[in-house]
Amino acid sequence: MLSLSEAQLKEQKVFEHYRKNNPDVLVVPSLLEKEVFSQIGINTSFFSFRPEGYIRFYPQDFIVEEISKDEEISEVASKENKLSLSFPFHLYCDLVKVGISTFDAISSLAETFQIKPGRIAYAGLKDDNALTSQRFAFLDINSELFEKIKKNSQPNFFLTNFSVGKKNILRGDLFGNRFTIFIRTKEKTVEKQFAENLEKIKKQGFLNFYHIQRFGYPRFLNHIIGKLILQGEYEKAVFNYFTQEGLLETSLIKKKRGEAKRFFGNWEKMEEIFSELPFTFRKETDLLSYLKKYSNDFTGALNFFQNQTKFFVYSYSSYLFNQILSLEGLELPEEIPLFLSDDLDDQNVYKFWLEKDKTQDFQRNLRPFRFLKLQRRFVKTRILPQNVLFKIAPEGVALSFNLEKGVYATTFLTNLFELKENLPLPKWIKPKEYDIKKLLDIGSIKAVKEIFGEIISSPMILY
Repeated sequence: MLSLSEAQLKEQKVFEHYRKNNPDVLVVPSLLEKEVFSQIGINTSFFSFRPEGYIRFYPQDFIVEEISKDEEISEVASKENKLSLSFPFHLYCDLVKVGISTFDAISSLAETFQIKPGRIAYAGLKDDNALTSQRFAFLDINSELFEKIKKNSQPNFFLTNFSVGKKNILRGDLFGNRFTIFIRTKEKTVEKQFAENLEKIKKQGFLNFYHIQRFGYPRFLNHIIGKLILQGEYEKAVFNYFTQEGLLETSLIKKKRGEAKRFFGNWEKMEEIFSELPFTFRKETDLLSYLKKYSNDFTGALNFFQNQTKFFVYSYSSYLFNQILSLEGLELPEEIPLFLSDDLDDQNVYKFWLEKDKTQDFQRNLRPFRFLKLQRRFVKTRILPQNVLFKIAPEGVALSFNLEKGVYATTFLTNLFELKENLPLPKWIKPKEYDIKKLLDIGSIKAVKEIFGEIISSPMILY
């Protein structure tokens, strides 16, 4: 089985072959913002005219730094600390990564150190397509493992800012994140107008929609698969996960899914089909490893696929939340409960949509998945960004701001720009690199660029 870095390298060579010989299969469909938003329950009528803004051209254009409950920022930097050791202990560190998900980084670390992923604790997930930093804890570490961790080096991430202690890091145990983002624009932004728009949002806040990342770019199908699970359609959920085409998938990916569709149930053949693109289809291949052993156990497959199954179900919950925020003329309370609650009043808020989607029996259909617990949770309907800074450059706008946990930076940015990312690349893009932290006088990424090399300065569209 290929490691993540090996899978990425193999896939890059495959893409290079297609770029030279058949580039059309790598073209991404061009969709309007409203077409994507309508898929995930967002009403675009709430957004007035905004200039186009392209994000994530380089990984360094989108920086996410975790803020602890003590308001300490895990910066994207390399930092050495002197440690006083007494084994065993929990080892804390900052994981600084680029172009890789938190889960993939954990999987790689667990494989490298031959430990269970559960011994690596974290507070929250960070963007794949970005330069990010977050606090990690390696639980119950001995001296031998400590030395291995200190010396660890991988292409897409490094560990730094080590400290020791006895307290675990729990999921959700953070305040939020500091985002530092460069939005590339067609023309130089008019500072006065931009400042006025920004000041309005700082005072009034913005509607707290769940943005596209919640629904699984480039497919935007997580909530649809989640709905099938909540309907008790477990086999259909697995079938759609493997075979349903996504909104913004290339024709090459769609072709692979079409081939897999014809052989659904022949798990070895499906694995062979997906093997040409081992990084893109790494999660599909992981799920196939279970189905090859337990052929028709779709409930067991979704239990085996625990993290993804959570995403599917929670995405459906997010979709319904977006539907409520999208109701025009509704006077919104400060908070709205999510429907995955053990309180009947919370569930009744969503009664219309649950009956419409035939998901009203979700409690019964969730019984096979013990890791999915019903719990009261309220989500704010409006968010006020904090510590907002901006700087206008000829190529775009550098913007930094703090958001509490669970709030999407892209939701905030959508109130200022009609966002575009990935392919197709606008012809007006100006590719000048910026150290946006330095530009905003909140640090620098110079040292990190030296560590990551070309990875951090390569356009994201080449990944």
